[in-house]
Amino acid sequence: MDLLQNLNEPQRQAVCHINGPLLVLAGPGSGKTKVITHRIAYLISQGIAGQSILAVTFTNKAADEMAERVKKLVGECGVWVSTFHSFCARTLYQYAQRLGYAPHFSIYDTDNQKHAMREIFLPYKNANIETEHWEIRDLIGKISLYKNQGLLPQDVEKIDDKHAKHHAAIYQRYQNLLKSNNAMDFDDLLLNTLELFTHYSDVLQLYQGKFRYILLDEFQDTNLPQYRIAQKLAQQHSNICATGDPDQSIYSWRGADISNILEFERDFPGTLVVKLEQNYRSTQQILKAASQVIVHNKLRKEKTLWTQI
Repeated sequence: MDLLQNLNEPQRQAVCHINGPLLVLAGPGSGKTKVITHRIAYLISQGIAGQSILAVTFTNKAADEMAERVKKLVGECGVWVSTFHSFCARTLYQYAQRLGYAPHFSIYDTDNQKHAMREIFLPYKNANIETEHWEIRDLIGKISLYKNQGLLPQDVEKIDDKHAKHHAAIYQRYQNLLKSNNAMDFDDLLLNTLELFTHYSDVLQLYQGKFRYILLDEFQDTNLPQYRIAQKLAQQHSNICATGDPDQSIYSWRGADISNILEFERDFPGTLVVKLEQNYRSTQQILKAASQVIVHNKLRKEKTLWTQI
């Protein structure tokens, strides 16, 4: 098939794997996006409806590029290519009423968050001398990190930290204010979708039935709520393909949990692991230098990068 031309053997193996969990460990410059887009095209060539495929990546730019490359391969096919947050927003606009929100809720940006936090924090600050040196932006960042770790206010309160009780109280007040304004911030999109899929089995089953094949890009940068959402979506068919590289994980400060990719095989028994080790961008000297650095990473999946350049 034309789709399989110009693919090396590991790339072809990943593209042609149809059923069951798949983990693609993709080194830098190894054709990761090519594998994802060709895999989508191959699934469609095998009679799988595009509407049953969900491809998720991390930025709008990456999602647009992926959608355009799929379109060039197979034309308009109905594949849902999205960021995690866009997928969750689209889901919640249909079902947020289940969680007590009115239709057409607002999504708060950074300025909205600062205004909301200022409104609830200043009275709290005046009553608590311990918080006098806290900054609004730091509190927003702290709450965002809690959310990306899947922690609710009641979970934060149990943390062994002298500020945990204050953080939990402010976190709860912040959530109450957003809810009263029929609003969510970007992190809420993830947490509320996870809550929806956890407590409303009919909604989850609808999405499980809709998306028989799930492809996740940049998997090393997923946080816990994102991973849990993906797990729930894949429970029915187990046709989940995760592509990433533990050695390229740089977003732990934003809640990314490298254990998601390291423990994928445990969570999805029978996973086929494919390593994309051939680099198409750099010389062997550069790869050797890079390998000497990353070999010291304690949490990683072993792979050996090489090139013909």
